[in-house]
Amino acid sequence: MKKIIEQFIQEKLINPVLRSTAPVSEVSLGVAVGVFLGLTPTVGVQMYLVAIVWSIYRYIFSRHFNLPVGVALVWISNPLTMVPLYYLFLLTGYWLLETQNGLSYELFREYLSHISSTEGTWEMIVPGARFLLIDLGWPMIIGSLVYAFPGFIISYFMTNKIVTSHRKSMASLAEMSYEDWRIQNETQH
Repeated sequence: MKKIIEQFIQEKLINPVLRSTAPVSEVSLGVAVGVFLGLTPTVGVQMYLVAIVWSIYRYIFSRHFNLPVGVALVWISNPLTMVPLYYLFLLTGYWLLETQNGLSYELFREYLSHISSTEGTWEMIVPGARFLLIDLGWPMIIGSLVYAFPGFIISYFMTNKIVTSHRKSMASLAEMSYEDWRIQNETQH
């Protein structure tokens, strides 16, 4: 199981970042947007939300971030991590709003498992959205933002550092200066 998880992380999260040929700032922002949306209770529509943010960012603000990387990084919330993450968001929201939590982890997990086992995308999105946004509402949303905003900032700077270091290593292996390597290998938008 550990090997499967490691392979999933490598293939879905790390490889898209390191293999991207976009400028470091675009890769870093793609990661940050993906992490931010991955840390919100929007499962089922997270990849669409990344595309919407990308479109707004590109066509309204005339700026770029790496869309494939952003889409890949929303997978930090996946079928294995969704229930614990969402329950953490809920507890954090209840704590911040100083309200009572009457929902046990077991009941929460059972309900989310039922939603995710429903056949068809629409059949999953409607009851899932109703449960997460209406039944649990603001506590879940506010709780998620406590993690999403720092996740955005931390992932941006960590990715910037890691990708820059990786590319400098690639330049060194190619016996080139980092600037020459960038000119030869990075794609500009």
